Amino acid sequence: MIISVDKTTDFVGTIRGMSADNPFACRIISLYQSYRPDLAFVDYWLLMGDMLNYTGAIARSGSVFVLFLTADSDLDEVSSFMRVSGATEILCDGSYALDFFGKKPKRGVILSKTEPFEKIDPYAQIIKPDIRDAYYLIVRCADQNFQPPSFEDFYVDVNHKLRHHAMRMYGVTEGHRLVSVAMTVAESGSSAVLGAVACDPDFRKHGYGSTVVKYLCNRIIDDGKTVYLHRAQNANERFYNKLGFSEYGSWSEYSNRKE
Repeated sequence: MIISVDKTTDFVGTIRGMSADNPFACRIISLYQSYRPDLAFVDYWLLMGDMLNYTGAIARSGSVFVLFLTADSDLDEVSSFMRVSGATEILCDGSYALDFFGKKPKRGVILSKTEPFEKIDPYAQIIKPDIRDAYYLIVRCADQNFQPPSFEDFYVDVNHKLRHHAMRMYGVTEGHRLVSVAMTVAESGSSAVLGAVACDPDFRKHGYGSTVVKYLCNRIIDDGKTVYLHRAQNANERFYNKLGFSEYGSWSEYSNRKE
């Protein structure tokens, strides 16, 4: 059974009762705490099993869905729901296979880190960058694994989440130029998901990227949270291994977008 969530539902408490620490639960909780269910562009649901126990959660932002699934989730029911929901993208744990119009998902690895970094460049110029500067650096570093949204969508979402303490963003400068940036794309009380790590191609191999990642991770870990990272298959493998991230699991992303 899939149950719609409203303002009277203890949505966050129910998810935490299923898992205190999970990257997909973190994404859903962070979205819910940023955008409540009475807004038109978001929706939230809980999955309930035959024994009236909760078995997962779903969040929608526009036509993008995030699924928090468990071993007790009814995958046939979830697949049917996704096919009629208008979803164009679905992100979920790679351990669970969905039937989404026969689409094969893009897959990757989830990494985690719980111990702080000991060595950070003490002379690094770490700042909270302007959203516009961060966006255009991310665009400059875009590749086949990540295509950024429009500036307007990025600015509205990031500005809103920063003001509501649902994410954080730091950068490193060389002179007056922003050369690297890292941000969380979701945060809950127990974890955070790191995303949009970028380093200017003209300033790579000088430690700017690793410095901003280390700084951001230490701030998160100091708050008692686990850091998660969704890495594309075979992308930046050496970079994150060298930083000491551990493999946590896998992710799958289903897409039904029209080219």
